Amino acid sequence: MSRPPTLPPYPGARPAPSGRGSAGWWVLGAALVVVIAVGGVVVFCAGLWTYANHDRPELIDNPPVSEVAESACATMRATVAAKAVPPDAPADARARSIREQNAAVTAMVARVRDLDRDLLAGDHPVNAWLGDWETLVEARERYAADLAAGRRPRFVVPTADGEPLTDRMNSVGLTCEVPPQLIDLL
Repeated sequence: MSRPPTLPPYPGARPAPSGRGSAGWWVLGAALVVVIAVGGVVVFCAGLWTYANHDRPELIDNPPVSEVAESACATMRATVAAKAVPPDAPADARARSIREQNAAVTAMVARVRDLDRDLLAGDHPVNAWLGDWETLVEARERYAADLAAGRRPRFVVPTADGEPLTDRMNSVGLTCEVPPQLIDLL
């Protein structure tokens, strides 16, 4: 059998590579793929570590803060329940009850605020959460003052961004919901 005639190369064409040196490119390419893969794993793990250990801005999630807040809240809730009076109690008894309950909330806020400032600053929502409790106490105090003065006050839960403040207060990740006795004023 005879071979077909070969055509002359195109003008300016380079000869086909002989195969020498191509193994070096494969090794370099494989090393590059390994470096990129390892780098990707390192970046992924670093991101996962950062996410798992960051302060979620919507939650009070630093244990030294959350433990004190939940303990103080449990004490406050018990006091609020103990100081409640029936809705048909005389106005002066209702005003006194509101003020005693407010004192329990104020004591809870003070107990949490007594923590180290840097500790509180590191748990982003805690200061806003405490401010919300203070705002609720102020609104309740106005109601108690009107009640004690013989007026017929109407209590409205303060709002934040058009939503009841209590929604935000109850959604910080603590076992500390606003007791109904603090908002169900007649």
